[in-house]
Amino acid sequence: MEKEFNIDVPLHLRGIKLSQYQQWIKIMNKYEENGIDDEKYLKAKMLQVFCALPIEDTHKIPLHSFDGVVQHLGELFKTDTPLQVRFSMEDPKGEKLELGMIPELAEMTFGEYVDLDTYINDWDNMHKAMAVLFRQVVIDYKGAYEIAEYEGTGKLASLMLDMPLDIVFGAINFMKRLATVLVKASLHSSEKEMTKALQQAYKLTSEESTDGTQQFTVWLMEKQLESMKQRS
Repeated sequence: MEKEFNIDVPLHLRGIKLSQYQQWIKIMNKYEENGIDDEKYLKAKMLQVFCALPIEDTHKIPLHSFDGVVQHLGELFKTDTPLQVRFSMEDPKGEKLELGMIPELAEMTFGEYVDLDTYINDWDNMHKAMAVLFRQVVIDYKGAYEIAEYEGTGKLASLMLDMPLDIVFGAINFMKRLATVLVKASLHSSEKEMTKALQQAYKLTSEESTDGTQQFTVWLMEKQLESMKQRS
């Protein structure tokens, strides 16, 4: 008779913390760097990280349950993660914090830009990147909001370790798509092609849920177009 075994399995990416995924990335990097060829090892580590299960307990799980959980976790990472510009978290004192993405990216300060550019491509520091993009909402009026002034990542970086992974993915994916549009646009040599890229940027940002990102994209694209006209 199989012994009953309870596992705390996240039902959605919302149930996985950024810190857990950072831990998983380190395991995957080590796995690849050392040329480990042991699929069972990787599956056990997956349960250890995302289900907070001691590694020795992974060996006690009935095989059908073990495989089912691994498959479920794999499917979670295939789900869509749209951009979410606001979300709530609890601070260390248990108080609810309302956090919002920079509402006007076109107004990003030089300090914000430098820090975001430094951290956004490094998973070890992704919690710091999120502390640049998201801060506490201090004014909320009819759907519009303002966030706290940027004072570095020190205040929120540790809190962002608990940030839900779906929101992290949504923010990263959006920034990557935005960067792709801008890079492609910068490679166009004609004003006609730049105008076409500008229209694509409008389409991309209009599908997202923040007017600030649209303003930021269009502002950059129009600056590039203006520069091309001057050169002509």
